[in-house]
Amino acid sequence: MKKLLTIVMMFVSVVLYAQTADQFYSQGKKLYEAKDYVGAVKNFQSAADAGNVKAQYRLGRCYEKGNGVSKNETIAVKWYQKAADQGYAKAQYQLGRAYDKGEGVAENDVKAFTYYLKAAEQGNDKAQYQVGKCYKKGEGTTKDLNKAFAMFEKSASQGNADAQLALGKCYMKGKGVTMNLDKAKELFKQAVSNPDGGEDILKKLQKESKEGDENSRKILKMLGM
Repeated sequence: MKKLLTIVMMFVSVVLYAQTADQFYSQGKKLYEAKDYVGAVKNFQSAADAGNVKAQYRLGRCYEKGNGVSKNETIAVKWYQKAADQGYAKAQYQLGRAYDKGEGVAENDVKAFTYYLKAAEQGNDKAQYQVGKCYKKGEGTTKDLNKAFAMFEKSASQGNADAQLALGKCYMKGKGVTMNLDKAKELFKQAVSNPDGGEDILKKLQKESKEGDENSRKILKMLGM
């Protein structure tokens, strides 16, 4: 009877602990949205220490951006790692990015690809695009244009502007897929008109075109610009 009671008490404690962590996270999110970053960090910290995966990720973002705390990419990576170890896709993507850029951790293409792939397999469009780039360039993995195309296609289907541009280039050059200029043009239109990043893509194409980049010139010509 005592053993059963002990088990029940332990279970209740775990449930209450989780509920408290969720409450700290929710409060932290509200404070962050109100731009009270210091208050948000305090709540994220309490929730993260209790194992709340979303709080661990958000705390990592605060340290990366310097919101509510002094900017510290090394600490950001520590929290991304904790959340990534729990299978959180956004944290896996950010951890891959950290290894890719060498921010808060030593640059490592293999680890970057590994974490990008983990997030991509969960449907993260940004990670899918990055995995596509890794396959295209052979960075952190074996070069494979067919796999690059497949990943760009998955990301583009979710509305990722960078992936739409990359997929268009695949069709334009016949890399990983049969050349199809009509399909390429359609994707380029989607990319530059995308409300999430399209304007920046167009500016980059125009800049590269002025600098003599033939691919950018060809894309702009296809778009009638």
